[in-house]
Amino acid sequence: MSSFDKDTLVDECLSAVRTEADPRRAVKDIVERAVSDPASIEAEVRPWTESPMMTIWHRSEELTVLHIVWPPDVDLFAHDHNMWANIGIYGGREDNTFYRRLENGRIEPNTEKSMFVSDVVSLGPDVVHSVANPTREWTAALHIYGGEFFTTPRTMWSKKDYEPMQLDVDFIRARLEAAASAARTADTPGEAP
Repeated sequence: MSSFDKDTLVDECLSAVRTEADPRRAVKDIVERAVSDPASIEAEVRPWTESPMMTIWHRSEELTVLHIVWPPDVDLFAHDHNMWANIGIYGGREDNTFYRRLENGRIEPNTEKSMFVSDVVSLGPDVVHSVANPTREWTAALHIYGGEFFTTPRTMWSKKDYEPMQLDVDFIRARLEAAASAARTADTPGEAP
């Protein structure tokens, strides 16, 4: 079993962004290697249920590296990133719905993809997707973005009519924390309270 180190992951991703002709592809390869050994990542970042839902491992204009935990029964708004992204699952499941942009600024569902342990998805800068964890298990993932995740203007769309609005990271973080709080109060971690 290999040993996972978050600082090494960040250094490798930064090197890829700075030196590779196709940084998104190079970073995807790095993420694939990392999530191929979930136990090694878990040893570095456990326990999920006591950790923040979104932990920043690196943040700069050229790269953002996040460790994200999806509590049970989470369904987040459709959103864009306005930068490329690589997302690797090393625990649980994440269901993605991908959307087609319409001329009026709204979106419509297009395709779906469920991701399981060791799956990685690479997203271009124009992709719009929503994510959900429909299970009673916690989901854990590495999220690598080709830019400054927190200050880049982005859009999210309402669930009711897919009306666009400015993305609010604090709103998303609050929804994750509320779902995590509900899961933590359950008799068995991951069970509905």
